[in-house]
Amino acid sequence: MSEKLSYEFPQFYMPLHERGLNPAWGGSGAPMYDWAREFSLTADPAVMRQMERTQPDFATAICLTKAGPERFEALCKYVLWVWAVDDGLDERVSARDTVFVTEAVAELTRAIEGAGEVRSPVARAGRQVHALVCAGRSAQWCEEFTAEVMMWLATFVREVAAVRLGHVMAMEEYLPHRRYTSVLGWFMHLSEYAVGVDLPHQVRMLPAMVEVRYRGAEWIGIYNDVFSVDREDAVGYPFNSVLIVQRERRCSRQEAVEIVNTMLTGLMKQFMAAVEQVPVQLSLISTDENLHTQVAQVLESYTTQVRGNFDYHRDRPRYVESAAYLPGEQQRGIRPAYSTDERFHREVVRP
Repeated sequence: MSEKLSYEFPQFYMPLHERGLNPAWGGSGAPMYDWAREFSLTADPAVMRQMERTQPDFATAICLTKAGPERFEALCKYVLWVWAVDDGLDERVSARDTVFVTEAVAELTRAIEGAGEVRSPVARAGRQVHALVCAGRSAQWCEEFTAEVMMWLATFVREVAAVRLGHVMAMEEYLPHRRYTSVLGWFMHLSEYAVGVDLPHQVRMLPAMVEVRYRGAEWIGIYNDVFSVDREDAVGYPFNSVLIVQRERRCSRQEAVEIVNTMLTGLMKQFMAAVEQVPVQLSLISTDENLHTQVAQVLESYTTQVRGNFDYHRDRPRYVESAAYLPGEQQRGIRPAYSTDERFHREVVRP
């Protein structure tokens, strides 16, 4: 696959072993796509083609392997919704469309908060699936999860404003930003949902647990950058660690990729060290064997998400099917056909 790109892939450091696929995955994603059609998320054929290249159901199956059938189906819907938002707004960031991004994020935030009326298909779908995964969860879990989702949504506004202002992030600013744009940071909270656990707040927020989520999210974001750099450079999207290193070091793309890979190795080692510290820190506040078992389940799900994302990127059509990972719909400009307005269109309510 590397001959299609302007660089060769490095040898990535990956100490986590493969975890297989969720047995609840049927291989077609049919329930997920039925739900998407219900909310008109994939009505445009170009959008559907992009979703088929992305395969949200496969991503869920390889990252959340222990979720039972009902929870797996809900998670597939959430993953599809995330990509519906991301594919619709990333291109608007490159196009410097501040008004569109700001208004869309405001409505999506209302949808996730459950506050006020929402009319666009993507907002209505987001409200429904967010409520689905929050049902029966503790108030503290719902609050933390919802806050993290809203922080992710806010990154689109930050990025489009930065592009309009001509502000270029340095690496020390970009890395914590990528923690949220990678999505994995708040998706790790769904590990608890996936395995049917609701940890006490003080356990979820143990320093080592937070460290695992932060370093895992940063690792995935930077790893994704290596796969996406040619495409993002082609459309003028500057939020990519390889592009930042190229600019700061004034080096070739291949040299920048190798430097970023060294960063990835460091992040992975920090991630693994934090994983080892979790049971140590937990033992200082609790001797409850059941709680220790639950934390081990959640921690395994954290690591499975990291390893699953590693495997997902390596052979999915979204990343490897076309030259420079640019689908045909995007060859003619920065706003491809799959970045349509229909998902964000506000339906007019007639009296």
